[in-house]
Amino acid sequence: MKKNIGTQKTGLLKGLILITKISLASGVSWELSKMLGSNHPYLAPLTVILSIQETVQHSAIYAFYRIIGTIFGIAVTIFIISHLAINGWTIGLLLLGGMLLPVILRVHKTIIHQVALTILLVFVFVHKTNYYVSDRIKDTIIGALIAIIIHMVVFPPNYVKEAQQTLRQFGFHLVQLLEKTAHWVNTNCDPVKGQHLRTDITKLLQELHQVQKDFRMAEKSLKLNPFVKNKKQLLKQNEQFLSQLKTGYTYISNILDTFSDWSKTDFISKLDQQQWTTQLQMIGAYIEKQLKEEPANYQDPTIFKSGLDLSSISIQINISSELEPYRYQLSLYNDTLKFIQSLRKGQQ
Repeated sequence: MKKNIGTQKTGLLKGLILITKISLASGVSWELSKMLGSNHPYLAPLTVILSIQETVQHSAIYAFYRIIGTIFGIAVTIFIISHLAINGWTIGLLLLGGMLLPVILRVHKTIIHQVALTILLVFVFVHKTNYYVSDRIKDTIIGALIAIIIHMVVFPPNYVKEAQQTLRQFGFHLVQLLEKTAHWVNTNCDPVKGQHLRTDITKLLQELHQVQKDFRMAEKSLKLNPFVKNKKQLLKQNEQFLSQLKTGYTYISNILDTFSDWSKTDFISKLDQQQWTTQLQMIGAYIEKQLKEEPANYQDPTIFKSGLDLSSISIQINISSELEPYRYQLSLYNDTLKFIQSLRKGQQ
């Protein structure tokens, strides 16, 4: 509950910062356009409103696309505008012709949209007002630059903290899954509980995808950000930690079917169950310990531990010396057999 309230407050604060930036940048760009002699100063804040995105990098890319699309749209329109009357058919044909070349050149779809918007506005307004073409180019550039500068200087977006939070949540849920699996193994791998574990694994996979998405957003938010300090190093170290947790997820999702199949035979002993229970609990305990220690290190990357320290985890499981030379072959055999069985089930 507290976490949800904290998330809502963070979202509200980010929203207030965003609208403050848009308002400030719009006012500055309007006044700057007027100072530079524009007769259409509203074009500058229009670019500001459209350009400010989630991150500074996104904003810069969008602003660049808008400038390119504006220049291209004007170039297409200006040469033939005096030979066409203003009506729906001429506008439609002009848009078709103007957007065809960008599509052929396979440019970004944002440029295509800006080309269409520029063609429409230039075609209509150039007949009614002077200097629209020059103002369109100049004010677009002014709006784009002001949007990027203010977005970059005034509380630039930084999503590293959000990525850390989703990473920790994923880690604790992985620990819970390890504990549940350990208990399941120790209680003879009940089929009903096994199905519940598979559901948990599917949910955890969706959570992993969200963590990866948040990390990509965090990485983008640090680009063109002048106040990142040690955030890049911190994010890189968290990515190493995430990589190890992903390995843990792959491990637990792979062994579930093996335990389920093994329990159906007469070859799994109570000692085997106890040993594997201890092994899974030990892995989960070490991951949990690492997760609980990390918050103290978030603000100082120099003392951040690079991933999980698993050096003191002992192997609880042993195989006979006769089977040791064949462990790789047996592992490959078991993985291949499970894969072929899954293919056969898919055809039934």
